[in-house]
Amino acid sequence: MNMKTNTRNMAIRVMLVLAFLLTAMSASLFAGGQSNAPAIGPAQSAPGPMGKYTPPIEVTAVKNLGAGNLLFPPGDSINNNVWTRYFEETLGIKVKYTWTINEQQYAQRVNIAITSNDIPDIMGVNNVQLKMMYENGQLMDMTKILDDYLAPFTREVLYQDNGDAIKSATFDGKIYAIPMTGFGLGSAYVLWVRTDWLDKLGLSIPTTTDELLAVADAFTNRDPDGNGVKDTYGLAIYKDLFDGGFACLEGFFNSYGAYPGIWVPSENGLVYGSTQPAAKTALGVLRDMFQRGLIDPEFGVKDAPKVAEDVMANKFGLMFGQFWNAAWINAAKVANPAMEWVPVAIPGPSRGVAAKAQIPFGTTGYAAISAKAKYPEAAVKLLNLDLEKKYGATAESTRFNITPEGFSPYAYTPLSIEPGMKNFEAAVAVTDAINRKDPSKLNEEQLNYYEMSMKSLAGDHDGNNWHQLKMFGPNGSLTVMLNYWNTGNVMADRFITVPTQTMTEKLSTLKKQILTDFTNIILGAQLDASWNTFTRNFGTLGGTQMTNEVNDWYKTQQ
Repeated sequence: MNMKTNTRNMAIRVMLVLAFLLTAMSASLFAGGQSNAPAIGPAQSAPGPMGKYTPPIEVTAVKNLGAGNLLFPPGDSINNNVWTRYFEETLGIKVKYTWTINEQQYAQRVNIAITSNDIPDIMGVNNVQLKMMYENGQLMDMTKILDDYLAPFTREVLYQDNGDAIKSATFDGKIYAIPMTGFGLGSAYVLWVRTDWLDKLGLSIPTTTDELLAVADAFTNRDPDGNGVKDTYGLAIYKDLFDGGFACLEGFFNSYGAYPGIWVPSENGLVYGSTQPAAKTALGVLRDMFQRGLIDPEFGVKDAPKVAEDVMANKFGLMFGQFWNAAWINAAKVANPAMEWVPVAIPGPSRGVAAKAQIPFGTTGYAAISAKAKYPEAAVKLLNLDLEKKYGATAESTRFNITPEGFSPYAYTPLSIEPGMKNFEAAVAVTDAINRKDPSKLNEEQLNYYEMSMKSLAGDHDGNNWHQLKMFGPNGSLTVMLNYWNTGNVMADRFITVPTQTMTEKLSTLKKQILTDFTNIILGAQLDASWNTFTRNFGTLGGTQMTNEVNDWYKTQQ
């Protein structure tokens, strides 16, 4: 056979292959994404967010088991459970966990996997580890894959924070991980007020900083518990001041326009909120409150659970905390039904002027997809199905989230995100159902909150009933927080990327210094001199360099 014949035959074969591929692509399009057309590779997958691989493929992952071992129904395990079977049945994906480990050891084990380049297809990492993997070339470019395979509901969840989570997983304009998004609004603070004490003393809910101080004084000096002994304090505070969620001071500082622990805009770029002049003002007020006896003199040695014990023992009538704080004191409501705490907005600086509630950047974890993964889109499909069956329109929460027997299938999956607006949407729905006395529009999870709230309204506060009412019911904590968002009264952390070098090395030390210096000021150290020493030390211990690095990044975002 001569060269001319060879060339002609080759051309014919190429044309036949192209014709076959075009036919297959057309069949896929007209079959609504359920085509049986062959795909390149050992397995075929119908295109789209829920396309099934035929024959099934295997995807490897690792698992953080949390604080303790996960519990499974008889016969089930981490590699054989309701989710692994459903993934294979629905998507044709066999999930295999190559190793599992508890929460305390997980980060170290991931570091070993990164340094040894022994990386599964899917691995949960923190922001520091994500940056390390990017620099090592170990991450799959997920930009187009996400665009092609995200289900609408998944896309909505990932972009619920206006795209900040996705930006945090973006390097040089490309997306290199799936952010396990959280919504910072869920960590905003409210003021919890003991209203039975207010009623006894003829006081109103405080809406300004001056009113807050007046109520704190009354709760300390006017015997609100009626026992004839001066044994109560105005404001509950725990020893670490910030970050704990219960009896913390972020909300108090927000009242004065200070935002400790997050990066906020200033005239010169971003500034660390703990160093703002407004933070000095808030510290000065706390110092004065301490000297007046409005704060427990032993706060510096009491952790949050101990403070909760004191709250239940009628020692305090005010505390700043997160939406779930009533859960910690539900037992006190059961023991003393006359006790009543309500969540209200952070007091503003003056009447008619609302405070801005700080909200942290909600994403701290990422699903890293190995650069060597044969089917990187499989991770997206797993997440699509996970979200849909836990929280979507076809959710089966008692099968895939929490079972009636008390098992937690939500924790069995390799990728898991709780939609950031889920609790807020539930609060709106539950409140509406309570007001209308009609729960017919509630989903399975919301109906559970409704039923517990109705029991509390009927006087049965046992178990979780009262605190569910305080969260999801009318004027509950989630409604207060949602109102921050709807009215624009939030101050969001604007540093939304991986930690800078100095931040990685020195931020933990700086936070310890902040705690020491702030506590000393509250306990009575001279305000001006101590503040000046604090800001000077903050700069020399790495704060100045860290701020410069943060602003170098921030300039690239303008």
